[in-house]
Amino acid sequence: MQKLLTFAAGAAVGFVLGTRSGRQTYEKMRHQSLELWHNPTVQEKVSGATETVKDKAPQVQHKVGELAKKATHHHTDSSTATAPTNGASLGDAATPAPAAPTPTDAQTTTGVPPTRSESAG
Repeated sequence: MQKLLTFAAGAAVGFVLGTRSGRQTYEKMRHQSLELWHNPTVQEKVSGATETVKDKAPQVQHKVGELAKKATHHHTDSSTATAPTNGASLGDAATPAPAAPTPTDAQTTTGVPPTRSESAG
């Protein structure tokens, strides 16, 4: 989707810049945007916004730093116990699965598990 939008924007820019009427339209838009940018009212608003950002930047920086420390601290506290990913409880996840039983001599030679009397003696 993003590639399609990028292509469409490129095609539109190419059309505007490439045709004679498009070039006139481009020049008109450029002139209007420069007029707007140099308008004293717009420049007052830009200056005001710039000052506001400069005034608030240290406060925002401090707040972001505090939040980053909290997030880091919270992450290190929770990293000691890993949450299970298979739906088991945390206690189940900490318990290793039992090992598969190893075959006895009787199983390996005959392929049949031993009976109680064979395994007892």
